[in-house]
Amino acid sequence: MNDRIRHLLPNDRMKIFQKEPFYEDAETVLTLLYQPLITIKGVAVFQALWKESAYQQPQTSISHHQMMNMLNMTLDDFYEARKSLEAIGLLHSYKEEGSYRTLYYILQKPYSAKGFFEDPMLSVLLEHHIGRDSYQRLKKRLNKGIQLPSNVQSVTHSFDDVFTMVPQEKVTEVIPNEPTESNAIETKLPLEWLHKMLTQQKIQAQSILTPSNIEYIEKMIKIYDVDFLELEKALIWAVNEQQEFDCKEFQDMCKDIFYKKHGSVPPRLYNKGQTSTQEPNEVKQQPSSNQKPKTKEEQLIERFNSISHRELLEDLSSSGRASMKEIDMITSIMEEHGLSQPVMNVLVDYVLKRNQNKLSKNYIETIAAHWSREDISTAKEAMNIAKREHHMYETWKQKKNQNQKKQQRSKEVLPKWFEEERKQKKQTSPSQKQGSNQGDVQKKREELEAFIKNYSKTKH
Repeated sequence: MNDRIRHLLPNDRMKIFQKEPFYEDAETVLTLLYQPLITIKGVAVFQALWKESAYQQPQTSISHHQMMNMLNMTLDDFYEARKSLEAIGLLHSYKEEGSYRTLYYILQKPYSAKGFFEDPMLSVLLEHHIGRDSYQRLKKRLNKGIQLPSNVQSVTHSFDDVFTMVPQEKVTEVIPNEPTESNAIETKLPLEWLHKMLTQQKIQAQSILTPSNIEYIEKMIKIYDVDFLELEKALIWAVNEQQEFDCKEFQDMCKDIFYKKHGSVPPRLYNKGQTSTQEPNEVKQQPSSNQKPKTKEEQLIERFNSISHRELLEDLSSSGRASMKEIDMITSIMEEHGLSQPVMNVLVDYVLKRNQNKLSKNYIETIAAHWSREDISTAKEAMNIAKREHHMYETWKQKKNQNQKKQQRSKEVLPKWFEEERKQKKQTSPSQKQGSNQGDVQKKREELEAFIKNYSKTKH
């Protein structure tokens, strides 16, 4: 508030100008694309200034108090929204001091939908703010291209095919101008050092450090908080075998650097002095400088805390290179489920050991969703739950093997002759038992009769 009082008061006047006509889709682009970055208040202020500029007479002005009433907004909120518009490139502000202070607001043309998605900085920030799925849905919806049949051929004539600036017999060969030092690129990057570094790596620096690439590099390192030392590694990684600069590879490498430094919270726009609602997990995991890991587990935890999943896959690969498809898959799952980099490293290592060095997307996503629900935030917690799940799996596996052995025993195939012999025994055993019982009775009867005869003889 103190900062606002020094620069803006309710009685200060404003004059609003529109630099050039806006694109037809300006309203849609402001609402769907700019609003996630500058908030609804920023869009409301821009639209109010835009509408006011259409009706304001050249020599007239209004006070900021009037604008506050129209927007039902405090002057502090208006000032913060104005700063957001200036930072994103939608507004230029100028001040004139006199008997009263007058602010001149020059509205800048918002990007078209196509231009917004082509801007590397805005498009990346929007994707991080709304998520990859919503971003792709918006891009497909707003950035519609013309669909032509696949068998069409272009018959459009170029300018040189139709026109010439001089008669045909006087046409001379135009020699292109050699680039001069006056065409130097304005940048904060240490171009001389980057040229030297690329040359040492036997990379053609001129083909890599083009104006468009330099602009892209500057925007990416600003988004992902990459310093110049980290830039060297990212830049070398982004140069492919054809000595070309791969923008996607460079962005992925910058993203790895960001997650390694700041945790699982993706880069977003915050006002200065504002902190993220989710603290990076690595901060509480880093051991003190005086405390060195002693046990093997502590050493492993320190390793998971200090590398990215790209570096983990590179270490496990015999070629020293990781699959970009696997890196993109892991990064996407990590962002979607909000897992920290150390936790994701443990998950990848666990899956590789359990799944014969294969990374299955469905398998990884299932575990990631489970760990996210369990609120696993540190490498140690991830290792503990991995050990517990592995123990449960081994116990289940042993029981399953025992059940299978029992089933195999019960389902053993016996010889046919053995089955027939067993049936015969079952059929013959009752008759044999009956015969033996009758013999015993007959024998006892004969013994009884003999005893009676002997007894009668002795009596007489």
